[in-house]
Amino acid sequence: MIQIGAYSEFWPDIHMTPEEGLRAHLDLQGGTPHGVLLPIHWGTFNLAPHPWAEPGEWTKEAAEEVAQAVALPRPGEPFEPAGKLPADAWWRSVTAPVAHLRRRPQEPAVAGEFSRTEVGLAGER
Repeated sequence: MIQIGAYSEFWPDIHMTPEEGLRAHLDLQGGTPHGVLLPIHWGTFNLAPHPWAEPGEWTKEAAEEVAQAVALPRPGEPFEPAGKLPADAWWRSVTAPVAHLRRRPQEPAVAGEFSRTEVGLAGER
């Protein structure tokens, strides 16, 4: 179980994004997809500025990108990790589509990757 909801740039050290949750799961599995990721702390109350359905969409997409099995049960729905996993996007039937998934911005390029003219340093104008 990995918590992936109620994340925000206002409290980055408190709650993980779905991408960070997936990375934590993979780290716990030795770095490769294994086992079942069960995302928690999402899909019940809207406690953060992200769209209510975004954690489910983002987790499903990120897990599929690395072929990680993920269980997405409805709140309170039981399942057996060794059995058929609940993987349907059930939230789509009760909410509007998520316009876009909020992904972390790309890491900034290293300063050495720019020419001095591209950077426009203040003292060189």
